[in-house]
Amino acid sequence: MTSGPIDRAITHLADALRRTMGTAAVHEGQALAPYTTFRIGGPADLLAVAHHQETLCRAVTLAWEHDVPCLVLGRGSNVLVSDDGIRGLVVINQSNGITFSENRVNVESGELLSALAHQCVARGLAGLEWAAGIPGTVGGAVVGNAGAWGGTIAQVLNRARVMQQDGTIALWSVEQFNYQTRSSTLKQRPANQSIFPIKTGQQRHEIVLEAEFTLYQDNRARLEQIVRENMARRRANQPGGAGCGSVFKNPPGDYAGRLIETVGLKGYRCGGAEISPLHANFIINTGNATAREVKTLIDTAYQAVLDRFGVALELEIELIGDW
Repeated sequence: MTSGPIDRAITHLADALRRTMGTAAVHEGQALAPYTTFRIGGPADLLAVAHHQETLCRAVTLAWEHDVPCLVLGRGSNVLVSDDGIRGLVVINQSNGITFSENRVNVESGELLSALAHQCVARGLAGLEWAAGIPGTVGGAVVGNAGAWGGTIAQVLNRARVMQQDGTIALWSVEQFNYQTRSSTLKQRPANQSIFPIKTGQQRHEIVLEAEFTLYQDNRARLEQIVRENMARRRANQPGGAGCGSVFKNPPGDYAGRLIETVGLKGYRCGGAEISPLHANFIINTGNATAREVKTLIDTAYQAVLDRFGVALELEIELIGDW
């Protein structure tokens, strides 16, 4: 994937990462498919697994110092990674930890959102029960304003600890994220710079390290019942298997799945990728799908809905890597 000056930048960064994180935590040319819920994705020049906030910050800082593009991934549940992979460094964020203090909870960004929701419910804390069963990490949820069943991150986030573009760490209020439907200030910025050479700092973007949520006391049995009902609805209406959740955002006053179904694309396939027969806003990897095949289905659905209804669907998932 690399040549010339790029080789040297990657090699120097790899050496620095191994000294900091240990040899076992750093990989070259590692396919990203195992790190995404789609089970799709080509190789990264470098991949490192961070188990602590400090290690995460150090890995990102080293990439910045070596002028190498850096992308942080949690569970990879809302992304489609190119078959050609990602230039530079990918850091898998596995920093986790939950601390409760009365009606507030502090969570590291690599913690699974669903696990957090279940722990809150077990303590009779309401506000995140909608998140039980949602794949992905807290960091990704904060960046993308995750939501379901009428609840969103924006409703319960108090503040977040963020590593900024200059390397400093600051506490961001919920207002600073400028939340919109499945979006925020951070999600609107490029996740990955894929072209070398790059100017110093060009590839830098903020990293969510930890989030603080304000919840409220409620009846535990009632919350558990809500979780059971939501999980049952999810199983009945959303496909299982390798996928990435909703592909498109719902347009105002309508549903992306309804529009795609109406144009006759439910169950439509391209190679190993399929628009789910259960819910048309989901694309499933039936076993050997490529990113290009999934992208073909995305483009087909987008164009068909635009031609029929004049509605330009907006992606909810992120396309990252070299396309």
